[in-house]
Amino acid sequence: MEAAAPQGFRQRLQQLPRGFIYLLMALVVVWQLLFPLPMPISPSATTKGVYDAINKVPPGKLIVISADWDASTEAETGPQMTAIMHACFRAKKPFALLTLSPPAGAKLANDRAVAVAEQYGAKYGVNWCNWGYKYGYENIVMSLAKNIPATLKSDFHGDPISALPMMTGVKDYRDLGLVIEVTGLANVTEIWLGFLRGPFGTPLAAGYTAVMAPGYYPFVDSHQMAGMLVGAKGAAEMEALVEHPGDATRIMNVQSWAHLLIIALIVVGNLGYLLARGGGRR
Repeated sequence: MEAAAPQGFRQRLQQLPRGFIYLLMALVVVWQLLFPLPMPISPSATTKGVYDAINKVPPGKLIVISADWDASTEAETGPQMTAIMHACFRAKKPFALLTLSPPAGAKLANDRAVAVAEQYGAKYGVNWCNWGYKYGYENIVMSLAKNIPATLKSDFHGDPISALPMMTGVKDYRDLGLVIEVTGLANVTEIWLGFLRGPFGTPLAAGYTAVMAPGYYPFVDSHQMAGMLVGAKGAAEMEALVEHPGDATRIMNVQSWAHLLIIALIVVGNLGYLLARGGGRR
């Protein structure tokens, strides 16, 4: 058998060992996790729409944040929820958490709210509250339109909703200034659009996993929704707006450097191809 011809420099550029590429990727990821070099974040129009909607809520109106997610999507929806809470506390807008499905969302969102509230000295029942998990989807959303305290009855801790200071005077949807749906589930937003946004004109915004978001751009473009956060990217953009970089910023920073490495490898491979083709012609 004839020995394989030795590869020249041009061929090596086109055929980098797979293990070498994986090693480079791992080194870049670990490097940015341990010694991050932050990339600039420019908030998109859809993210600014959510941020502006929060700041435009009139005094005396309540924001409802519907936490319809669980651990399966927490990498995206969790940072979205935290960034939204930062925006509410910074703007001094009281908010109430609500979970329609799955039940775990009520606890996961509550834990994040407690952590963020401590940073602002916010008090439960005054600056924020948790209505808890309420089963019923459309039935709950429709019933809230008639009588919020009677529909909810008790909060996440089992205490009467009417006993919370921030719920004084809150009766129905006319007392809400904004609803923000944060979810990893399909077709939940449509419930709010049909029974809240349409009949009452209450502003609606949302936060979605990246794979869900494309289906909701038409609602933003038609102004049925004030804006939306798209996956971890949207969460990172909101973190930039509220000046509180967190998990999403770290995720996007690592991802951005990984993308730069991939682009560099593509350039190297194409450079080797062009050099080899030029050498063959000579």
